[in-house]
Amino acid sequence: MKVSLISCSIRTLLFISLWLITTAASGESAPDKALTPHPAASDWPDRIIATPTAFPANSFSLTWRTDQSVKKSYGQIVQASPDARYDINAIQIAAQTYTMSLAQGTTQQGQFSYPKNEGLQSVSYHSLTFKDLKPDTYYNYRVAGATGKWSPWQQIKTAAAKTDQDFSFLYFGDAQNGIYSHWPLMLRRAWQHAQDAQFAIYAGDLVNEGASDQQWSNWLNAGQFVHRTLPAVLVAGNHEYDWQVHENAEKSWALSTLWQNQFTLPRTPSLPNALQETAYVTHYPDMDVFVLDSEARGDINLLQAQAKWLDQALQTSTAKWRIVTMHHPIFSSCGMPLNTPGQDEPEIRSAFLPIMLKHKVDLVLQGHDHAYARGSIGAEKDLEKVATSKISKQVKSVFITSVAGPKTYPIKPTRWDEYKNYGVKLERIGENTPTYQVINKTADTLKYQSFTANGEIYDAFTISKDRDGRKILNVAKDLPPERTFDNTGVYKSHHDLAE
Repeated sequence: MKVSLISCSIRTLLFISLWLITTAASGESAPDKALTPHPAASDWPDRIIATPTAFPANSFSLTWRTDQSVKKSYGQIVQASPDARYDINAIQIAAQTYTMSLAQGTTQQGQFSYPKNEGLQSVSYHSLTFKDLKPDTYYNYRVAGATGKWSPWQQIKTAAAKTDQDFSFLYFGDAQNGIYSHWPLMLRRAWQHAQDAQFAIYAGDLVNEGASDQQWSNWLNAGQFVHRTLPAVLVAGNHEYDWQVHENAEKSWALSTLWQNQFTLPRTPSLPNALQETAYVTHYPDMDVFVLDSEARGDINLLQAQAKWLDQALQTSTAKWRIVTMHHPIFSSCGMPLNTPGQDEPEIRSAFLPIMLKHKVDLVLQGHDHAYARGSIGAEKDLEKVATSKISKQVKSVFITSVAGPKTYPIKPTRWDEYKNYGVKLERIGENTPTYQVINKTADTLKYQSFTANGEIYDAFTISKDRDGRKILNVAKDLPPERTFDNTGVYKSHHDLAE
């Protein structure tokens, strides 16, 4: 199998290299990006997105945009009912409003600019959190722009309070590229597949350039209805960070200021300010979802702060199921950059893996590598086992990396061989294959399914947990053959796709 993968990777590299050489030899320049619309802000509300609070059974948050003329805004909410004029009973809440420059900002180093947004007008972002809601209940809401200019009514459901409540959620790897042309299809296909999902996890690199308002316009408009009705658990990836260009021409790499203005996410008071709204937890019925900011890898103090917080939060968690999501994989599968052994994040693995294993985190959901990979670390008696459709395995944790957009990379020739000392086994891979994931939680099981863009099953397994916390991984039967660059369609590259 390794020989096949190595030869596949070599063919992939040769193909990409040949494409680049041919382009240069013919005198052609790199392909231009496809054009996309960029609607300007107005005094009507747009880019509305719902996000969970720490306790989504009784609250949820909203953020939306208008032009800078709107200095005050509001939201209205009412419990859903069969009445034609349910709106009569709605209550109104004032939003917080922030008027911001898209092209400039201020840090401790002074003024900086975002060249991508040069010439764009300042805008207003509005946010609020509806609180004291009933669990497991539908609510109707709308938000305002200028006086009298309201969004249509939307409907959203709070999480259940009962721990034995079954539910499902979605998980996506990187969108990043083709976010106008390709990503909307994947998002809407996933929503059609799991219309009763409670929330969606987006594991980072939502866009390619975190400071580009154009790209955020594409991402937020890709699924307007979805974003307004399905709370988004958002993970900051390396592409949500961007270069801030200072007056002295120096650059600093930092989380884009658009992140915290566009999204209202749970705050974690015990963490440094630099990690607010990028490292947090949200509590669903008998399942806690912990979000980490792995792009803080550039600052060991921020990694250590998150590790300490995660350790304490897992220690105090009473949920039966615990999921961690972050952008960079604990075990990297990717054969990029080209002609290298592949990506690896040893500082992230060192900071977080011991804590995940200590507390037996059930699932670790990741992005970044632009390939599909699933592996697991077995319990002591099953440490050498490889889970298959015929072989069950007692596990500590399962690790998954996926990609949702059209930018795809080869699996590195070494696969996960260099990680064997950690006891991890790579048990399924996929190249040249964007996917979306539907995960169903019941009292005793997590049922995981991964689907391709045309709705076909690609991977599936169930984790069953008994009263003593023992977890058995059962891989589904009749899964299709692993997809590689060698047995799938032609891959042109992602460079000409609409951002």
